[in-house]
Amino acid sequence: MTEQTIVVGDVHKKTIDNLESKKDKESYIEYRKEFRSASNFSNIKKYPIHLDIEIDNFCNFACTFCPIGQPENELHDQYKTIKKLDKNKVFNILEEAKKIGVKSIQFSLVNEPLTNKNLFEYIQYANKLNFCDIQIVSNAYLLNEKNAEKILNSGLKKIQFSLDAFSSKTYSERRLKNNKPANYEKTIKNLLNFLEMKKKSKKIFPIVKVSFIEMEENIHEKQDFYKFWSEKVDAIHYQKLIDYTETKKKNNLKKVYKCNMPMFRLAIKADGGVKPCCVSLGEKINLGNINKEKLFDIWNSKQMKKFQQMHLNEDAHKNEHCLKCINHTS
Repeated sequence: MTEQTIVVGDVHKKTIDNLESKKDKESYIEYRKEFRSASNFSNIKKYPIHLDIEIDNFCNFACTFCPIGQPENELHDQYKTIKKLDKNKVFNILEEAKKIGVKSIQFSLVNEPLTNKNLFEYIQYANKLNFCDIQIVSNAYLLNEKNAEKILNSGLKKIQFSLDAFSSKTYSERRLKNNKPANYEKTIKNLLNFLEMKKKSKKIFPIVKVSFIEMEENIHEKQDFYKFWSEKVDAIHYQKLIDYTETKKKNNLKKVYKCNMPMFRLAIKADGGVKPCCVSLGEKINLGNINKEKLFDIWNSKQMKKFQQMHLNEDAHKNEHCLKCINHTS
């Protein structure tokens, strides 16, 4: 597998060091062992270790590098109509996930979780069920004092803020809100206020990451981004751009390739569709629907096992959507 993401900062060691009970520490250590084993293709469990739950498909931004901000992209059509998982269905998914062995939950995919009025109930319920890891990814635009306080008291283990810029110019050119440039200064102020509230309350959790998708338009800011955030947050997440447009077509390189995402995760979309990864190109790969089938059955289906085996055999290029992912990653 190619290295598409790099995380600077050991968030897992910090998590283990600060869990209160010995039992929680042991559970988390076991979770990371399972995760490493599956992601290294050596031991695939009879359950997904991690689950992405897209509680709805709404985002308050329309970023130019995301299908939501690409009206010419066929993937954009999925976001023209607002969809959301039924509240009780989310609770049922969490209950089944816990029962079959899932260790990690993320309440976001291609959406902004802070727009969902039920988010904190979902986090609270996941915390009650004692999942090892509970996470969200946010753009921080709605990270006002009220939401910041809710997050700090929610039981959330990790939160990642997508920034991808270190200047107002670069940020506003790539991130749009209501067809206008998004306010970089507001976002940074929200995040710095949140970090100050966390510090004053002496909270360790949630562990805070900021992310930077590397693009031609922002790569010159990468070092400044690191210098500014490295001492303020727990980790920095660097990610290679997956170009969802057809503007930068590459040769169809049928190279030896295997992806580890289907070995440890499933992604549940807002319409109930189940996918093998968190990449938008993977939305074309249908494994089942959580409104009609059990999570365990989808993971252990012949279709899923065949898909996993394809990657184990380093034949990812034989799937047209996986091939696109390979050829559209910077």
